[in-house]
Amino acid sequence: MTTIRMFSAPHKALRRTMANFSVLAGQTNFNDTAAVEKLKSMGKELFLLLTLHAENEDKIILAALEAKLPGSTEHDKLDHIQIEHIQSQLEDQLEKFGTTITSGEAYDFYLQFAAFQSLYLEHINEEETVTQGLIWDHLTDEEQMAINKAIVKKMDIETYALWLKHIIPAQNETENLLMLIATSKNMPVPDFDSLMGTLKRIMPEPDFRKLKSKLWITSANY
Repeated sequence: MTTIRMFSAPHKALRRTMANFSVLAGQTNFNDTAAVEKLKSMGKELFLLLTLHAENEDKIILAALEAKLPGSTEHDKLDHIQIEHIQSQLEDQLEKFGTTITSGEAYDFYLQFAAFQSLYLEHINEEETVTQGLIWDHLTDEEQMAINKAIVKKMDIETYALWLKHIIPAQNETENLLMLIATSKNMPVPDFDSLMGTLKRIMPEPDFRKLKSKLWITSANY
């Protein structure tokens, strides 16, 4: 089923969040404690999402493809090892940042992250073209849907809401509504209510209100 794009939602979220972090890294006044803490907080969230996504790919998506087409996932897995190594170095640097950082150190970090971002964007572009094509060719519709369900099932409500916090502003309205409607149908009502409650807490209030209103209208037509 070529309408199932396995990587679309998380990759849109990661592209947007990495771009925002890159901009903030270039803007941050490292003499301002609050500004430094804001950068560190955003970076911690971004790096967590990158780690979670790599785990989902390695243990669920690529594992399913490898079982059908041995050897086909080696390139992606090697990329993940390289990405994880560079990411770990960036995380260590960011964690140590304080107001004593020099302007040169700050700019070096900015450049290092920009290089990492370029590498990561190339990697996920290949996943969405080459790897996605292999998935369409070798996995049935049912197997692809099972992968999506397995990814959702392994997440707790807080983690799922964190993903949605970044996915929703990166997608168009139609994608968001279809995603949430599918989630509501495949999740027990108390869990979905908890998810929406958590999302309300972490999303900007006007954005959440608009999304919830559109979701109610659209759901009534399904």
